Amino acid sequence: MAIAPALSLDQLQVLLTVVDTGSFAAAGRKLNRATSAISYAIDTLEHQLGIQLFDRGSTRRPQLTHAGEAVVAEARAVMLGADMLRARVKGLVEGLEAEVSLAIDQMVPPQQLTEILSAFHREFPTVPLRMNSETMGGVERILQSGHCGIGIGGLLHMSGDGFTSVRIDGVRIIPVARPDHPLARARAKAAAAREHLQIVLTDSGQTDTRTYSVVAGSIWRVGDLSWKRALPLAGVGWGGMPEPMVREDLQAGRLTHLRLSEFRGSKYPLQIVHKNDSPPGPAGSWLIERIARDMGRTAGRTF
Repeated sequence: MAIAPALSLDQLQVLLTVVDTGSFAAAGRKLNRATSAISYAIDTLEHQLGIQLFDRGSTRRPQLTHAGEAVVAEARAVMLGADMLRARVKGLVEGLEAEVSLAIDQMVPPQQLTEILSAFHREFPTVPLRMNSETMGGVERILQSGHCGIGIGGLLHMSGDGFTSVRIDGVRIIPVARPDHPLARARAKAAAAREHLQIVLTDSGQTDTRTYSVVAGSIWRVGDLSWKRALPLAGVGWGGMPEPMVREDLQAGRLTHLRLSEFRGSKYPLQIVHKNDSPPGPAGSWLIERIARDMGRTAGRTF
């Protein structure tokens, strides 16, 4: 038997209400309909699907057949999707963005940001979020291209032209290596770091392979922080890392904080930005303000 195409959300709602309340009569009371109308709706649905949903003869309370259990599972998914669609449309009518896109410098510690994003989801459950992980000037490039609307990036790697920005607290960068590295085993002499391989982060989107805070004569360039951490963990070289990202490694003794005269570490300044001609909507504005509040606003808006 062919399945009729005209299944409705109302039929699925009646089906789920019967299952949830346990009887046709209880479903009728909840939906403010006659029991006969509930029975007719289920009979019609069974006819359209070509299967029996309830075993009405074995007990006084309608029991789902195996096929009925499968249909109910799909019906719940369809109704959830319909509810989400209604919520999305309501948000769009009220002015919420269809999507919030966020470009994040890899230097940004994820721990605190994930708490903010969790709060964002609770506040705007119908607004999708798209995140891009970038290095150095990658945040500005992806914002300029229009592929992301909001960026959290390093102050040193963004020109600021055409952007509205909010300065936030930076992240501490410290030199690290494995505890058996020559720079860690004994008190290193002055300028000793120059004699050992340094792992440095480079902007893979730039053809000039710019590097920053380089003191060693021998360097390896990597395009992301996962490799910059993995190589010293394997005993290959040393490098500067965001302290929150190696905190557990330091506590576990997998890495050690080097004391170097020529590389004492520094603060990597951060800011939240968006293009002046592409201001965020309500959800994006909420996210910017929450990040500025929770990650430490250090300066007012600049233009």
